[in-house]
This record gives sequence, C-alpha cells and structure tokens, in this order.
Amino acid sequence: MKKTAIIIAAALSALLLAACEKEPGTVPVDGTPEPASAASVSDTEAAKAETSAADITAAITAEIEISSAIEKTAENIGAFYDIDTASVTDMSVFICGSGAYPDELAVFRFDSADSAKAGAEAVRKRLDSQLALYRDYTPDEVYKLEGAAVIEKDNWVIFAACSDNDRAKEIVEGLL
Repeated sequence: MKKTAIIIAAALSALLLAACEKEPGTVPVDGTPEPASAASVSDTEAAKAETSAADITAAITAEIEISSAIEKTAENIGAFYDIDTASVTDMSVFICGSGAYPDELAVFRFDSADSAKAGAEAVRKRLDSQLALYRDYTPDEVYKLEGAAVIEKDNWVIFAACSDNDRAKEIVEGLL
C-alpha cells in the first residue's frame, strides 16, 4: 500500500511539473516576453526564402474565392500584363475566366530589383485598365479593384483583387 502511494505521488508530481512547464515564446509572470530563439528565427527565414509563387496563391485561394479562376502561364500572360517573362523567375496567376468579375491574383518573383520595379508598374497599369473597364461593366464589383492590394517586397510583386483584399495582404505578409 505504501509503495502504491509513493508511485502515485511520483506520477502526480511528474504531471504537475509537466503541466507547469513554460511553453516557448510565452510571457513570464513578470510580463516581459522571452526573446525568440535563434533557431526559430532562422527556421522562419528559411521557410520564407523557400516560398514559391504557387504557395502564395494556394494560401490565398484556400481562404478567398477567386471567381471562375483560370490559371495563366508565361505563354499567355502577355494578354493581361506587359511583363518581360524572361525576367520572371517564378509566377502564379489566376484571373476570372469568364470576365464577369474583376477577381484576380497575380504573384511574380523577378530576377532583379529593376525587373520587379518594371513588373510593379505593369501591375498598376493592369489595375488602372481593370478599374476603367469594370466601372462601366459591373460597378457593384469595383470595390474589389478600388481596395486591391499591390505588394512589392524584395523581388516579389503581388496583385490581389478579390472579395477580401485585406486578408489576402495579411496572408502574403505572413509568407514573405
């Protein structure tokens, strides 16, 4: 009986210690946050460096519908964007196939900062063109273009015109 009580007491002590063990990244009782470990920072940076254009579009479309989304390729992107595809190292583009909605998601990674700057100009030109078209065609959908996200980061240029542009931007910022 005494042996069983000792075993139970030891097991309860172990459980209590495990339950009280502080999780990494939690705030101690004194309120000062612990610094992130070097391993977690470098792991995050490595994951961001490995992010592909398709990863970004997949993450956004998992949460936000791009109406009648049709994927475009380097071979047919010229009909929509005035971009030198030779300077694009990675891309993933979805455009509403029916043309009834302005929903669009375009992610480009360029080979240089200059190419990215030219790409951002092409995206803004596309946005202006779409705004002019949809103001007359489907004015109820213009909010998607008026609140569109055009994000430039490093050699990335991302364009999102959808029902939740703010969320699309949050997703991109989390991945890059």
